[in-house]
Amino acid sequence: MTVKRCSTCSRFAEYEDDDSFCLACGHDSLEAECACGRSFGYAPGENGHELHCPRCGRRLRGRADGVD
Repeated sequence: MTVKRCSTCSRFAEYEDDDSFCLACGHDSLEAECACGRSFGYAPGENGHELHCPRCGRRLRGRADGVD
């Protein structure tokens, strides 16, 4: 099992390697790692509204930049 993130709804879950559709919203936009290459294994247990990649700082969950 691999932790993947849906780039549509920003939810994290464990998936089999070949899975490509999100459990929550059904879109085929699953990512197994951040753009910097850091895997998402740390993310499912993290609480809070915002979550950032610990390697590059990219916002993974929360409000989009520039939105009030």
